[in-house]
Amino acid sequence: MTTSQGPGSAPAAPAVPGPGPAWFGAVMGTGGLATLLQIHSDLVPGFASAAAVMLILGWVLLLGLGAGFARSVARVPDMWTSSVRDAAMLPLWGMVSMGLAAVGSATFVVVDARVPTLSRIAFGVDVALWAAGTVLGLATALGFAVWLFSTRPDHPLPTWALPMVPPMVSATAGGLIARQIESDSVRTVLVAACVVCFVLALALGGAVIAMAYHHAWFRTPVPVALATSTWIPLGIVGQSAAAAQVLSGQTLSGVARAYGATVLIAGAGLGAFAVVTTIKGFLARMPFSPGWWAMTYPLSTCGLGAYYLRWQEASLLTVAVLIAIWVLCAVASVHAIARSRTRSA
Repeated sequence: MTTSQGPGSAPAAPAVPGPGPAWFGAVMGTGGLATLLQIHSDLVPGFASAAAVMLILGWVLLLGLGAGFARSVARVPDMWTSSVRDAAMLPLWGMVSMGLAAVGSATFVVVDARVPTLSRIAFGVDVALWAAGTVLGLATALGFAVWLFSTRPDHPLPTWALPMVPPMVSATAGGLIARQIESDSVRTVLVAACVVCFVLALALGGAVIAMAYHHAWFRTPVPVALATSTWIPLGIVGQSAAAAQVLSGQTLSGVARAYGATVLIAGAGLGAFAVVTTIKGFLARMPFSPGWWAMTYPLSTCGLGAYYLRWQEASLLTVAVLIAIWVLCAVASVHAIARSRTRSA
């Protein structure tokens, strides 16, 4: 039975999902924040300690959500099948991919700065999580692209950009890993693989973003419940700016800087649209969902891109805003989970 809503009523609050891919936006955002806090720790007292806390929370979320989802699949095997075959759920695996890469990168960055004696172990963890995330991310991106081009759905959404971002995350993280590798041949192969990921994400992501925003601006506005999804395309903007700096080398550094500056400045328009859409969503009493965490990681990628362009003030401003959004999402998540458990008790 369904009930109709009045014109001024808020959208019905969806049931809070259990542990699984839907919550991995929290893993991504926490890992991204840990990295940004650490790389700015020389400028802001307390950031180093906060980075360590965020890294621990990132690992707790990664392991906890992974174990919780595995337990759910063991109880209901069809849950796994639906998560990879359902077009609405397949993009969520892109968040799992990026969560792995984000926590892996943060692990090396934070541990290398705080406990150098454990750097080799942290680097190994980073490589392992990057490899797993890259394989999963490429599979998700290509699988979703095949679905898009074969079905040609009529209502594109910003969420469609979600599975296209992971290869760009892999390009940035892989480029940083390559800097730590001594073998020239291995480093060359890795950089080449990262360049392929960069081009793939830029081509697929650019096409999907263009479709989604053309639809949102000229045909059907983004639904209130999906307002925070308008932050997702910023992930490609910020990550591509960072990846260009990491992968360019000295020969193409000038081109990379020009590209990074261009996409970040152009991305400010997408950022403004995301902010306005999200504010409208909150004013319309947008119900909480794990999708709120979509505001965190894309913003962290823009902060990372600004950092590699040496726009320190812009990057620090991004960190400040990201901290506020992370706290908002964390508090809202705890409240929603507690309320859900109370109702089911």
